[in-house]
Amino acid sequence: MWFLPFPACGCRTAHVWVSLGAWFGWLFVATVAAQGPRPSVKPLSAPKVIARYVATLGGERAVRAGSTVTLRGTVHTATGDDGTFTFDRAFPNRMRLELVFDADRRCLGVTGASAWMQTTRHGVGTLVDEAGRQRLLEGWILAARLLNATEQGVGIRSLPVVELAGKAYYRLVFTSRERATATGYFAAETGLLARLESGDGPHRYVFEFDDYRPIGGVREPFHVTVAMPDAPALTLKVTEVQQVRAFAADHFEIPTGDLALDLPALLARIALNQRAVDERVTQYTYTLTETIRRLDGDRRIKETEVKTYEVYPLTGGVRVRKLVAVNGKSLSAAEAEKEQRRVAKFIEEHEARQQKGKAGRADANDEAQKRRLTIAQFLRACEFHHPRRETLRGRPVIVCDFRPRHDYKPTNSTEKILQKLVGTVWLDAEDEEVARLEGRFATDVKVGGGLLASLKRGAAFVFEQTRTGEGVWLPLREDFNADIKVLLVAGLNISVENRYSDYKKFSTETQELPDAPSAAPAQQAPPVE
Repeated sequence: MWFLPFPACGCRTAHVWVSLGAWFGWLFVATVAAQGPRPSVKPLSAPKVIARYVATLGGERAVRAGSTVTLRGTVHTATGDDGTFTFDRAFPNRMRLELVFDADRRCLGVTGASAWMQTTRHGVGTLVDEAGRQRLLEGWILAARLLNATEQGVGIRSLPVVELAGKAYYRLVFTSRERATATGYFAAETGLLARLESGDGPHRYVFEFDDYRPIGGVREPFHVTVAMPDAPALTLKVTEVQQVRAFAADHFEIPTGDLALDLPALLARIALNQRAVDERVTQYTYTLTETIRRLDGDRRIKETEVKTYEVYPLTGGVRVRKLVAVNGKSLSAAEAEKEQRRVAKFIEEHEARQQKGKAGRADANDEAQKRRLTIAQFLRACEFHHPRRETLRGRPVIVCDFRPRHDYKPTNSTEKILQKLVGTVWLDAEDEEVARLEGRFATDVKVGGGLLASLKRGAAFVFEQTRTGEGVWLPLREDFNADIKVLLVAGLNISVENRYSDYKKFSTETQELPDAPSAAPAQQAPPVE
């Protein structure tokens, strides 16, 4: 069983319950901290803990065969409310939970690519940022029963054994590509998952699983409690388990209303507006803060590097980046002078090519500009479905899911990447601009014909634009998380965050750049995660 509360998420469906029940989690943590490992229990590696868990559930074949299931029962809150629930799940990462309290209906869903919630009072909305990331991770843990971790991009590592109330527990930490984390407690006596701690702070939820019973060859927990900040504790009791042959194709998708909306016409206008945004960016200087994290196989951070650039537009839509700081420290005088010479040389060579009509072979920087995918290209290459009206960052938006258009003809190898993408896009309803874009690769993607590198299926990115006080839309952030196979040999887990800030109007007629970087990097834009 599983429950996902309804957190504040930046959309109009945010719903916060009365604060009760969080002390369950605090009590457990305090008890664990006060007691050491159980000496008589032999530590196990993460794969062995998972293998034991799956075997106790009934074995991998039975778990996979019994993954499409509906559970029904009663739900009771710490404030005395009683209701019923229906919980549907499908391997490996799709789930849907509906709670009914008299006339109040609340529903949460995980599609494998996104998460959403719906209430009678507030309507429906897509979860974003940490709330969405945690729900996706929980969806895999409870729908796949820890199978297919590699395919789902989840790293797993073990922690020392702990003892609670005289019983020992193995602990595993799960980390997704998007850096969502959860910790599972597995009873050393039975091998079953007894507890799941997911997220931190306001997004921290604690699940307790008990009373496992074999149903159709697979053990299911018939008693589940949930504790969360700012909400009452819940107790769910299963009374019925039904194996399902198959759910409807859209069963786990977010519900959509009958919008009075000409979506193709809206997308055409947004594509035009986005081209204007792309052109507008070439009229500004700005600060780019690039954070690169290299991760190990368990998705723990091995190395972090932060570089701050001043970015200047040149003719022909080309941009030049000038490095001004590394890991928060400004370049030395010698490093700054070297970087200034590099930038000046690049501008000189670029202007020479412009004057010659770009005759001859362009250099790697110009080629990189050509390979840069634009939002306008994305809007042409994808088809959009499930439109719905929501609110994002306090502004009304139209949200659509997207998938590749089968009739799209890419013009180069880079555009072929667009034929691998699925995800969700948020369109500002008033200004008709792309406010947010979340995408992930549905299949492996080869780069450079597959000889240079390949991105594994599930590599994901987030792109957001922001509306300035003057009503102008400009890029705000780009996040990219991927497993990369390089030169057919080396594997690389990487996370890249780009933050754009300090936009200033710039005249491309003036190519003079500062002789030295600023004493300190410009202030970074406020985080939106």
